[in-house]
Amino acid sequence: MMTHSVPTLPTGPSSLVNTQTAFDSLCAELRTAGSFGFDTEFIGETSFHPILCLVQVTTDTHVALIDPFAIGNMQPLWDLIADAGVGKICHAGAQDVAIAAQQGGKNPINIMDTQVMAGMIGLGYPLSYAKLVELYADVKLDKAHTYSAWDRRPLKAEQFDYAVDDVRYLMLIYQKLLDQLANLKRTAWGQAACEELCHDLLKPPDPREVYKKIKFPKSFKPLNIAILRELAAWREQAAFEHNMPPRTFMADEVLRDIARNPPAKLATLGRIENFPATELNTYGPFILELVRTLRETPESELPTPPPNNEQSPRHRLLIDTLWAGAQMICLGQSISTAVVTSQAEIAALADLLLGNISLADHPLMQGWRAECLGKPLLDFINGRQVLDAACNQKMLSVVLKPAR
Repeated sequence: MMTHSVPTLPTGPSSLVNTQTAFDSLCAELRTAGSFGFDTEFIGETSFHPILCLVQVTTDTHVALIDPFAIGNMQPLWDLIADAGVGKICHAGAQDVAIAAQQGGKNPINIMDTQVMAGMIGLGYPLSYAKLVELYADVKLDKAHTYSAWDRRPLKAEQFDYAVDDVRYLMLIYQKLLDQLANLKRTAWGQAACEELCHDLLKPPDPREVYKKIKFPKSFKPLNIAILRELAAWREQAAFEHNMPPRTFMADEVLRDIARNPPAKLATLGRIENFPATELNTYGPFILELVRTLRETPESELPTPPPNNEQSPRHRLLIDTLWAGAQMICLGQSISTAVVTSQAEIAALADLLLGNISLADHPLMQGWRAECLGKPLLDFINGRQVLDAACNQKMLSVVLKPAR
């Protein structure tokens, strides 16, 4: 685990790193430092993959802002982020880490996320970087440029200052949180939770699973679901080829309406609300052929509708009991419940318990989550342990005791 002494805040730069020589020298400095903080500014609304516009890095001593538009080879930085021997710190870094993996072609590793760390000591999850800066540095940050035009050059002075501040306090916050994790003997849990950021980043998503992110009516039959599934998979590939966000290429509502009332003619397809009229002759024949093929597919080969999630009173009571128990167990350890689990995971656990199905693959039965919450929660729900709760100076104290 990375440890630091941060007596003063790092100094800010006066200009961007915008030459290959300066960039290579900076990467060498980051490697020598042994660890560094990083953040990215990007635009994700106009392309399939986000457009990287700026990278901010910080050590204990100084901040640097990298202009990726001016650097011909950014690979040395991506190599550092994928180097297990170099520690990296970020805040709410899932997108930053994903960009590093996509751009560098290597899986990031040895990354600590201060948002996750804050949740592990009960400060709340997800907690903003600005809140942590205010807590640990007594500074209120201006967040006016969160959605700024980061692709424009030169950067405005306010953008420059915002970008510097976005990492200037990162090492200080990290050290404070690391000390508190150590005091609570929770360092291993924090490290394991942060490592989850880096799992399977290079594994491409299955296009035929994308449809599950689109809301569709419970009345959809296997044919409707199959059409939606294949349309969503096709849209993913077409959007990639045109370098557009999938939903910009064709909206969810259009795919859902095609699946709801499968057309047999171009004219019918063209009457679907918001279907791009200029693309009717381009994509229409393909869509009609897709629909025709699926109509002729045996129902046994079509996807099955999701189970009816209408819950019985007994089911609902179990979910509520599990969720209440989970909150008490987590808060009693000064851990934010949301960093450990979610209501959806608790509902899935209730399904398994009521169905007498193995719990082995449930997230709460894995790794640090099992130790922190999963095992105590099962002991509680199965009557082996009781929760003894009390408030002390407005703080919840929870002790698990053997049931009598």
